[in-house]
Amino acid sequence: MIDRSHIEVFVDSLTRYFTHLNQSTGSHSDDLEISAPYLLSSKELVGFDYTGIINVSGRHSGKVFITARSSMLKRILLLLGEQELNEELRRDLIGEVANTLAGNARRHLGADFHISTPKVIEGVIETTRFKLSPRCFVLPFRWKSNVAELIISVES
Repeated sequence: MIDRSHIEVFVDSLTRYFTHLNQSTGSHSDDLEISAPYLLSSKELVGFDYTGIINVSGRHSGKVFITARSSMLKRILLLLGEQELNEELRRDLIGEVANTLAGNARRHLGADFHISTPKVIEGVIETTRFKLSPRCFVLPFRWKSNVAELIISVES
């Protein structure tokens, strides 16, 4: 089951991602606010405009989701110097963010934390479509006034 230490690993992963983004783009603002995690209801609808999904296998199994609004993805793309802000780039970006966050978590959880290539879904997703762990956590966060969520459905 997922526990407090797993959540802390993903909090650290989020922090590392946005710290690196700010440093690499010359932004000195630390605008990441991570809210308290909560348990996801089994029938709850989740997701914003784009969701990146990573399947996890090995000693841990399950899924990690990152879901964000298009406005957040556009802001990140602009910071990265992209001029064209099309749907394909937003889809690629959310998949890359999901992959990076899971990869950062892998550093803490060990080589047995195997991650898949990301899958991207647009729009709200029904949690019943996915086999989620009984203790699936949502980690809401805000970056530069843009809300997003990291959903952790991982079991040991």
